[in-house]
Amino acid sequence: MLRLGIVIDSAAEVPPEVLSNPHVRMLPVPIRLGDRLYLDERNPDATRAFNVHLQDLKTAENARSQPPGEPEIRKFLLEQISTGFDHVFGLFVMSSRSPIYRSAFEAASRVITDSMPVRMRAGIKGPLLVECYDSQNLFSGYGVQVLEALREFEAEPAVANIRSHMQQLSRSSYGYLAPSNLDYLLVRARARGDTSVGLIGQTAAKVLGILPILRGFQGKTEAVAKVRGVQAARQHVLNLARRELGRGLLAPYVALSYSGDTADIEALPEYRALLKEAASQNVTVTLQGMSPTNSVNTGAQALSVGIIAKPHEANL
Repeated sequence: MLRLGIVIDSAAEVPPEVLSNPHVRMLPVPIRLGDRLYLDERNPDATRAFNVHLQDLKTAENARSQPPGEPEIRKFLLEQISTGFDHVFGLFVMSSRSPIYRSAFEAASRVITDSMPVRMRAGIKGPLLVECYDSQNLFSGYGVQVLEALREFEAEPAVANIRSHMQQLSRSSYGYLAPSNLDYLLVRARARGDTSVGLIGQTAAKVLGILPILRGFQGKTEAVAKVRGVQAARQHVLNLARRELGRGLLAPYVALSYSGDTADIEALPEYRALLKEAASQNVTVTLQGMSPTNSVNTGAQALSVGIIAKPHEANL
């Protein structure tokens, strides 16, 4: 019987129980902060400690994600995957924002040959097979795909079914972000050469407390709405999730992550309403601290929401 698995990278916003699932392996992403190199292994205590630095605009200017290249990913597959699995499905962060998917795709082709001697020494016949998929999303819009992929994987662990499902996930996945610090977001965007924030009249926006609502969808990130104030931004993305839940989601998950104390979100009436409405429809809501791979780009106290849903507008 084939031993099947799922490989993700640390940009996937998923709860700890997914990372500890025996079918899942995570590729960690290094982040350079000045002269320090931080490896995002999704340790909850380390994540909380990292997110303290996000109040400092120097972090926005100087932090650099260092996505693993083909040699590093090939090494990871050979050392961490090749003897524990026979066939794995890699689902990676949006390729238009990160080179991880392309590097993994290149590594997968070489691993077919390179894994043979490793597996032979372990008494295993045949090569390791790796299929790579682009989530075309980020933050919780990537994480919600992992949740659904794992659900389908465990319900029907057949290669053809998993492959078909993986190919469809990205088409209907939406990732929303409610930032809290416009200055950090803009400085970080400039440092990355990122134009997705797209907020016109930035000086006026800061004076008035206007924040963009950002959306990841089918490989594109853009500002899709503007609201006034941090609370309004959080309410907006939570109420979007509630509206689409009422319309009927295409997968039974609402994925949330927050680059701060999650008690901030748990205290919101909109979050409590989301939990109640989701429970009535057998939909699971997840909430955890945001991965440093993501929070280094969003700044502190940003809320990300991911759903797999029918086509919809971002305005309420």
